[in-house]
Amino acid sequence: MSRRLWQILGPVICAIFLVVCLIGFYPNRIIYSMKNEKKDAVSLTKTNFKSKYKKLRAFNDSNTQFVPFFGSSEWLRFDAMHPSVIAEAYHRPYTPYLLGQRGAASLTHFFGTQGITETFKKKKAIYFVSPQWFVKSGTNANAFQNYLTNGQIVDFLCQQKGTSYDQYAAKRLLTLYPEVPFNEFLKKVSKGKRLNNKDIKQLAFQSYLLKKEDYFFGQFSIDFGNYAKVLEQVKKLPKDFSYSRLEALAIEEGEAETTNNEFGIRNEFYQTKIAGRKRQLRGNQKSFDYRISPEYQDFQLMLHQFAETETNVLFIIPPVNSKWAAFTGLDQEMYQQTVDKIKYQLQSQGFTHIADFSRDGDKEFFMQDTIHIGWKGWLEMDKNVNPFLTKESEKTNYQLNPNFLTEEWEDYIGDPRDFSR
Repeated sequence: MSRRLWQILGPVICAIFLVVCLIGFYPNRIIYSMKNEKKDAVSLTKTNFKSKYKKLRAFNDSNTQFVPFFGSSEWLRFDAMHPSVIAEAYHRPYTPYLLGQRGAASLTHFFGTQGITETFKKKKAIYFVSPQWFVKSGTNANAFQNYLTNGQIVDFLCQQKGTSYDQYAAKRLLTLYPEVPFNEFLKKVSKGKRLNNKDIKQLAFQSYLLKKEDYFFGQFSIDFGNYAKVLEQVKKLPKDFSYSRLEALAIEEGEAETTNNEFGIRNEFYQTKIAGRKRQLRGNQKSFDYRISPEYQDFQLMLHQFAETETNVLFIIPPVNSKWAAFTGLDQEMYQQTVDKIKYQLQSQGFTHIADFSRDGDKEFFMQDTIHIGWKGWLEMDKNVNPFLTKESEKTNYQLNPNFLTEEWEDYIGDPRDFSR
């Protein structure tokens, strides 16, 4: 009986043993590869988004200036004017490293950058902050759990300083994911308690194992063809850079790809997402309100992190397709109040680099679909991104206001300038 059992389980046990040994003895060192890093920068797979190793490899590579472009699903839309395409075609001194997934928002980015914050020290970043993130329920719990890793949690716990920001982040994590791994440690942090020596040693061991695993699997590049898409789009662009020529091409593409609907939405998106349920979608956003949301506190977590690392950040605020907003009943006045609240939270704390496109949703071919910019919108964004990343900037002077981490700010709907008073 035992022999038969060994014949069945033996190969499995041996395979597991070999994998454990291989990972255990794999060196903790980064193997740089420009080819793989370029692919990773536009991969937009969940694996890449979660990998600490891949981010460290790119952001520590002294041969190429990879710049983090934080966002959600907008980076997935590769047309000829996409920032990765423009940077590749015209040999910009920087390469966008796209950090975004559907449903990702500030809390996901906060935990996703744990353990790599030093790579942003006194550097620059682009942060696409969408008012659609600021829903009343806050970030989607399932999406958040889907992008969270044990390594991110351990890195967060290993960097505790006992601040109100640490306490808030731990509480928020436990609320969205009550059965999260290492929740006993997180409960301590959420109550403002310091981790003891035994806790720290246990976390250090976990960190060692998780780092080994990530470094082993992180060396492999999973490519679903996005870099090939970028190179294909590059071929469409004029050899010499010219905004006027690029704008003409953007209009040409926009006209060709928005022929089956009255909203200026890409044909494919309209056909697959809207056409079959257009009647149900009419007026369905009348009750939407982005002014009250825990996302404002989550956003403050990222601002605190950027302040800690003195990272110079350009924030991009997108519009909504105006024709679509009118069709669905989205209150544009409420949208502008949301934008004002976001901008006040930024500007009053010293985050002064903001590209606000929130009023441009009625411009032809600015939007690619209902909420994502494209074509001419990418070009307008580039007019802000390129000089920000290529010219010298003043030294950051952030002055954080802890009141933005409170429920009072989350619920505040008055004039933002009156909040501090």
